[in-house]
Amino acid sequence: MSFLLDENIAAPLADKLAKAGHDVERVVDVSTLCEGADDTTIRQYAADQEHLIVTSDNDFVQMPVESHTGVFYVPDQSLSPHELYHIIQRVIEAFPNRQAMETVTYITTDWM
Repeated sequence: MSFLLDENIAAPLADKLAKAGHDVERVVDVSTLCEGADDTTIRQYAADQEHLIVTSDNDFVQMPVESHTGVFYVPDQSLSPHELYHIIQRVIEAFPNRQAMETVTYITTDWM
């Protein structure tokens, strides 16, 4: 899978996902985005790169589904990177075919 982690997602999650073989970028590390990039610019970049956006920003949940390539929404910002990694892995196992996933998937402890 290919992910773009929003600035509100802890950096260690990127390392865990990358070590598991996923393509991962962080908004704060992409030269055309950087910290403070607006949601529309982030969405467009993710769509161009075919990244799923991992975010705690509910603005992405409210965007039209045809405007992005998928969102993993993390409503509980108290989840550790370790917990988030395991939840995301469970979601991927449940939906090995990305097209079978919901356009917006809530990343919650319900998956554990």
